[in-house]
Amino acid sequence: MVQDLGKKIIAQAVEEKAQDIYMIPRAEAYELYMRIGDERRFIDVFGHDRMASLISHFKFVAGMNVGEKRRSQLGSCDYEYADGESISLRLSSVGDYRSYESLVIRLLFKGRHDLHFWFNGMETILKEIRGRGLYLFSGPVGSGKTSLMYQLVKEKFSSKQVISIEDPVEIKEDHILQLQLNESIGMTYDSLIKLSLRHRPDVLMIGEIRDSQTARAVIRASLTGATVFSTIHAKSISGVYARLLELGVSRDELDNSLRGIAYQRLIGGGGLIDFAGKDYENHSPEQWNQALDQLYAAGHLSEEDCQTEKIND
Repeated sequence: MVQDLGKKIIAQAVEEKAQDIYMIPRAEAYELYMRIGDERRFIDVFGHDRMASLISHFKFVAGMNVGEKRRSQLGSCDYEYADGESISLRLSSVGDYRSYESLVIRLLFKGRHDLHFWFNGMETILKEIRGRGLYLFSGPVGSGKTSLMYQLVKEKFSSKQVISIEDPVEIKEDHILQLQLNESIGMTYDSLIKLSLRHRPDVLMIGEIRDSQTARAVIRASLTGATVFSTIHAKSISGVYARLLELGVSRDELDNSLRGIAYQRLIGGGGLIDFAGKDYENHSPEQWNQALDQLYAAGHLSEEDCQTEKIND
């Protein structure tokens, strides 16, 4: 049965500690891949009909529209892959020009946010987070931004009132009031930020700054006296500052709210962090590039990866 195949694939992904599963349509068949660490590993090949049934199965469990195969869709669920064993999944589907659907599944491991950091990166950031205001965490998809925020909260704010706003909730924590977006009933980032401030949080975690409206809402929240953590996609610390200006945030607003920017990558089994608490626009990547050279010299990444991850002035 297709349910058995689904459980088998998820169980294998859990055993391999995969971050993502890819179901990719080709001309003659579907290819299945898993993202394991830095590797996109080929797993198997399946016929179109069998994989289409499997994708429909996952979409149904995740509350997605099974009949819609052209438009992109998002979904999430807790998936039971063995007796008494389940894992949270986040799904994204889209149809290609041949009307074949592709599906990407992100595995959200509970308690997997205790990362190892190179060069005492966690201790450095813990010392830098000293006051209220906005702290931003940047890096590509899968670089551990959300995990870093949760680990910081656990280390530094375990006795405080903490609220998170995410799409969806990726790491489940009982001691945090976790809110999830649902735009169909008006639960947007902006509305949930306004709502959360009425609960007077000590720390407010906002999943991602995606647009101008969210950027402005995050800035407003950071000016209320709370410590605000949020993520944003950029390729460097200076790139984060430039991105905020592009989204319509003024330099005066940033001067009054922004307290720190962290840029992170998962490299060689650990997190590498660059941090700045001032002069973001002119931040030098020299220390970041030197750290990459040290990891290369120690055999933790290849020369090609070292050069790829370096930031140019």
